[in-house]
Amino acid sequence: MTPPSIPAARTQPENPFAYLCYVPRLPPTAYALLLHLLHQQQPGGLVRATHEELATGLALDRGVISRAMPHLVAARLVHVLGRGRLRIHAMLALHATPQDRYAALSALTREDRLDVGHFEDEYERRLADRQAEKERRQAARHRPAPARGHLRPVR
Repeated sequence: MTPPSIPAARTQPENPFAYLCYVPRLPPTAYALLLHLLHQQQPGGLVRATHEELATGLALDRGVISRAMPHLVAARLVHVLGRGRLRIHAMLALHATPQDRYAALSALTREDRLDVGHFEDEYERRLADRQAEKERRQAARHRPAPARGHLRPVR
């Protein structure tokens, strides 16, 4: 007895690069970092690597990684879980089985999907918000301390 034939569309694996078309225009080092992270990921998109390890793997300075990472975060391609732990967006992540991939994509809300909305404009807005917050923190750090009390010089 021969097994029933399966339609060709179901046997073909989904193109793993299909969602890369929703990656906004990033600096070249951010693209290189994204490709390196895609190569280093575990199933589910988890990457365990510090900035130092990523820099070593890409033959770059650690500072270059630190400047490229915010672009990937603003584009929602990478989420920082903690020191040395990153998660690649579910739409770009490697999954162990097609069922795992389907479950991960089904769990995404409409707002979390890369293929909904104007991803390029949203990336630019999030990057500008991050820069404004960074400048606000720097200004607060360099603000002179307020004078204490009403002290008069002693004569």
